[in-house]
Amino acid sequence: MKVVCTQENLLYGIQIVQKGISNRIGLPIYNGILFEASNDNIVHLFATDLEIGIDCYIPAQVIETGSTVIPNKIISELIRKFPVGKIELECMENNIITIKENNSNYKILGFSAEEFSNFPEIKMRTKIKLTQKIFKEAIQQVIFAASKDENRTFLNGALLKIIGNKMEIVTTDSHRLSVKNITVLNIEKSSTEGTDELEVIIPFRALLELSKLLLDDEDVFIEIKISEKQIMFILFPDIQKNCIRIFSRLIEGQFPNYHQIIPDSFKTEIKIDTNDFRNKMERISLFVREDLNTVRIEVTNKEDAEKIEKCEITLKAESPTVGEALEKISCLKEGEDIIITFNPDYILDVLKIIKTEHTIIKLNDPLNPVIITPEEDKDYTYILMPVRTD
Repeated sequence: MKVVCTQENLLYGIQIVQKGISNRIGLPIYNGILFEASNDNIVHLFATDLEIGIDCYIPAQVIETGSTVIPNKIISELIRKFPVGKIELECMENNIITIKENNSNYKILGFSAEEFSNFPEIKMRTKIKLTQKIFKEAIQQVIFAASKDENRTFLNGALLKIIGNKMEIVTTDSHRLSVKNITVLNIEKSSTEGTDELEVIIPFRALLELSKLLLDDEDVFIEIKISEKQIMFILFPDIQKNCIRIFSRLIEGQFPNYHQIIPDSFKTEIKIDTNDFRNKMERISLFVREDLNTVRIEVTNKEDAEKIEKCEITLKAESPTVGEALEKISCLKEGEDIIITFNPDYILDVLKIIKTEHTIIKLNDPLNPVIITPEEDKDYTYILMPVRTD
């Protein structure tokens, strides 16, 4: 293999695919990146930890076709430190890679490409197409609520559920639940897929790395291909030279029946300024007790004459090692007064992703689930369990 490409294109490709590398495998070869040069004057880059994998293509002058695996740590740092310009890569005997840039000459010990896993072929059951902006927002709205408990692997990711042309993405750690509904542009099913309903669980890490690559652009698309045990995300499917693919194994297991915990009626509904609530919750969370991470929330009326009343939310926290804190926030309320206790981190997580001016909070009593949603957004729901206190 012998190729010449620009420093910018080479660094771009390395930075894309190196997200597929992890420390899960003890084999040194999988700390590397597969380089494959073809007659089409493109170089295929691929990295994987056998659970997820990422590949892309970069333009290059291909002098000699071939393939090799180059250790990621040294190649990424070296290319990053080169100036803008042309770089020559050549794989010699025994997988010794020479890298030349003007008067610079380096040799890196590589690995045989024959020992590296190939990008998997997906036997598609379902293919979905939607805009990158919509899918990126959906991931950001749910991913933080996924469980980190490795003993419950079926919660270590997001449920992707398809019914007709609707897609639902759900995460939970058993203390909270995040649900996003999307109307999909296009869904294709294989001839053997005889149902309109499909459920798969996508690992947290695959969604995390995918969200870093997606654009906030309504004019670019992503395709999602789902097979029996794997899923593939194809970025820029309509522009082959920009195509980036991410594959991931699916998590096996049964996701809990989350619909049964979502209340269908409420005794209290609050409308509150999102930024004001976020800022004051951030301040008061500095005063929570180390052994009991809770903030007490009291919702009481200011006026009793109106159906939708002006009310005041009082936030209280105290720590024997720090002190006490109290914040008051004006809001609008319909229904009963309530005193309830929450983990402030769980509230801050959702407030960070709510973009609307106001946030709606629906409650019943101090022990039952609470719903938090952006104002006038029926496609996103966050369900939070309060903390039981004496």
